[in-house]
Amino acid sequence: MQRAPNGTEGDFKELPLVYTIVEGFVAVVSAIGNLLTIVVFLQDRRLRKVTNFYIVSLAIADLLVGGLGIPSAILIRMGIPRNAFNTCLTMLSILLVICTISILNLVAVSLDRYWAILYPLNYHRRMSSEY
Repeated sequence: MQRAPNGTEGDFKELPLVYTIVEGFVAVVSAIGNLLTIVVFLQDRRLRKVTNFYIVSLAIADLLVGGLGIPSAILIRMGIPRNAFNTCLTMLSILLVICTISILNLVAVSLDRYWAILYPLNYHRRMSSEY
């Protein structure tokens, strides 16, 4: 058993330095890249198409994964918060929900592209509000 920071034996988990650096790098790059995607979508009105709304929805979900999910995962791996079962459970639940939303957005983008390829002549009519 490892020693906790106060010198007593406890459930303190020491994170490998490489793991922490890689996770932090992924979180920062994910947040910046997805934020840029959202900003470009908001700036250029020509991008306001059905497929791009799916992409922006995915970018928002991945921004939450990079901004909230990965830091929560690092804290949970470190054993923080200590002695706060409800807080830890809440952090894990948020992480699970955010990752599930991101996966479901990928499914929506895949289905949209599948329909666009399978029904190229009817795709625009099916995806517009005129249908």
